[in-house]
Amino acid sequence: GLWDLSDNSFQEIPGMPDANMLETSGSVMLPPAQDQKYMVLGGGGVGDSPLTSHRTAIVDLKSETPEFVQGPDLASPTRYPGTVILPDDTVLVTGGSTGYRTGDILSSHIYKPGSNEFTKVASPAVGRNYHSEALLLPDGRVATFGSNPIDNTFELRIETYSPAYLFRDSVRPHISHTGSEIDRGKSFDFFLSAGGNIKNAKLMRPSAVTHVTDIEQRSINLPIVQDGNRLSASVPSNINIVPAGWYMLVVTDDNGVPSESHWVRVNE
Repeated sequence: GLWDLSDNSFQEIPGMPDANMLETSGSVMLPPAQDQKYMVLGGGGVGDSPLTSHRTAIVDLKSETPEFVQGPDLASPTRYPGTVILPDDTVLVTGGSTGYRTGDILSSHIYKPGSNEFTKVASPAVGRNYHSEALLLPDGRVATFGSNPIDNTFELRIETYSPAYLFRDSVRPHISHTGSEIDRGKSFDFFLSAGGNIKNAKLMRPSAVTHVTDIEQRSINLPIVQDGNRLSASVPSNINIVPAGWYMLVVTDDNGVPSESHWVRVNE
């Protein structure tokens, strides 16, 4: 539901499938943040319950009467799914387990919000369940680490996943210069030293993930105007969409290839 902090009221949001299996589920704000759509993935019963769900559900919080609608099923019932927003406006769903800290799932999928479907991608070699994390790196790869299976063996290995956009036949855009501080509701300029036509730009919040929960990650679309190697981007004015702090500025070309990130800070 929605908790209104101004008057301490609570509005229930109906429609959640498998509502009794939300422990150890994943959740993610789907890109772009302006759309205010959230996805819940998998989960299970409380504690060491044998119940596990392959449900996904999506809610549009901009609707006058928000309610959850069923999304595409996960490939298998999954607890602890790692979810990472990628620079091409898709979401990597990786790892997890079929049971309470046991039964590691060695597979990964890409969720495409536009088509509302999953596509299988390269599988990890290391299982990730309780106490595992997955986050976007500034170079466009994803790091996965941690895990604490039921036998209490803490996983020390780290893996990186390289999405398909890193292997396309295209000159990767490169941001050569921009200021380190930007303001809400204003435009700022930056320059490219490589790359062609830029399709979009975005601010991607660095992750703060624990127990497969990441309340920080979000991808904010920036309207752009390109003039050769110079781009002008407009920052939304809504503080709820663009909280202050550090972000990864990323541009993506018309072949879907993202640049490496350039760190910028949104002022208070």
